[in-house]
Amino acid sequence: MEPIVKSYPWLKRKKAYYIWLKTAGALIAKLGHLQVEGRENVPEEGPVLIVSNHRSFVDPPLIAYAVMKRPVFFMAKEELFKTPILSSLIKHWGNGFPVKRGSSDLKALKTALAVLKKGEALAIFPEGTRAPTGKFLKPKTGAGMIAVKAHVPVLPCLITGSEELLPRGAKFLKPANVKIKFGKTFTINLEDKKENYRTAAEQIMEKIKELSD
Repeated sequence: MEPIVKSYPWLKRKKAYYIWLKTAGALIAKLGHLQVEGRENVPEEGPVLIVSNHRSFVDPPLIAYAVMKRPVFFMAKEELFKTPILSSLIKHWGNGFPVKRGSSDLKALKTALAVLKKGEALAIFPEGTRAPTGKFLKPKTGAGMIAVKAHVPVLPCLITGSEELLPRGAKFLKPANVKIKFGKTFTINLEDKKENYRTAAEQIMEKIKELSD
């Protein structure tokens, strides 16, 4: 068995254990009065790279809930995996795997590509961290690298209001109005070269920004 699959057993199954994430998303969505637009743009099968802006820790379960019809896998910052209970929930019930921010994480890249090769939906946050003011941040090149190497449909997603549902530093959810908007899929048609990763990341971020118009 290849090392990546051995570390994340859910990769060898067509359907992963995502009940916990969906259930959490449903509860959070209710408190956030979640509205979803463009759900028909989400492919029902086949590989797809979901790219979204990032405003709150509740974004992953909300996106998983908004997609509805299929499991969504997430690339999450390594720090979230340092607590045993939370790590288990994310890996086995939340379809998540860690990535080291600020460095080239080859294992995370290989895992992301393995998820997409299996025909699954993978969600990433190109900004790499939560935007403190709700504004857009400059995308990381890693998002562009995945898009270029995987060469799969890319689905832009815009989430607004989640920073009010769970603000930075808050321990409890607050009533808010959250909206998730899915755009139409597009492809990154760039040669697999390092100098193209930044261009791809910027193209991705522009597609997300367009959803706010």
